[in-house]
Amino acid sequence: MYYGVSQYYDRRIGRVFGGEFGQLLISALIVAIAFSVREIISLNYLKVLAVIVAVAFAFISHEILHRYVAKRLGYYAKYQVWPTGLMLALVLSVVTLGRVVFAAPGAVVVFPKFPFGIIDRRDYGKIAASGPLANIILGYIALVVLEIFPTEFPSIFAYFTLITLIYMKTINLWLALFNLIPFPPLDGSKVFAWSKTIWAMMFISAATPLFILPLVL
Repeated sequence: MYYGVSQYYDRRIGRVFGGEFGQLLISALIVAIAFSVREIISLNYLKVLAVIVAVAFAFISHEILHRYVAKRLGYYAKYQVWPTGLMLALVLSVVTLGRVVFAAPGAVVVFPKFPFGIIDRRDYGKIAASGPLANIILGYIALVVLEIFPTEFPSIFAYFTLITLIYMKTINLWLALFNLIPFPPLDGSKVFAWSKTIWAMMFISAATPLFILPLVL
C-alpha cells in the first residue's frame, strides 16, 4: 500500500523505529507474526518459519516496488511505519486466533515533484498498481514451481521448501487481492480511478488461482 502527498513523513516515528530500512523490516516481521499465529498456537515451528519467510518476502517486495516505480517516475518516495497498524495487526490476529489479519502496518509515502504540486492520476495508478503486481507475479511463480516440484520429500529442506512455496502462492495472491479492493486508502482505489480495465485484469489475475482454479482442477 502507499499514501500520497497528504501523508507526510513524521520524524518522531523515524526516531522510535529507526530509518526506512529498519521500519520496513519491523513491519514485515510484525505482519509475518500476525499471519503465523495459527502455526504458533499449534507449535508447528517449521510452518511458522515458512510463513515468516513467505510473508516477509511478499510484504517487502510489495513496498519496494511501490518505492521503485515512484522514484522512476521522478517522485520522492519513502516507506513509513504506521504504529497503530502494527498494533492492530498483532491484536486482531491474536484475538481472532489468526482468522483475521490486518496487513497494513505502514506505507510508501510519495511526494510531488515540485513544492505544492500534485501527483498525476496516471502516475498515482502506476505506483499503486506496482505493489499488487509484484505479489501477483510472485504468486504465479510459486504456483508454477509447485506444479513441477517433486511429491516425495527426501529431506526436511525439501519439505520446508514445499510448504514455503505453498504459503508464497497463497499469501502473495491474497495480499494482492486485498490491496486491489477499490476503496481508499487501498491501492485498488488509485488503480481503479486510473484505469478500470487494468484494475479488472489485475483483480481477476489475483482471484483466479484462489477461487477458480481449485474448482476446475
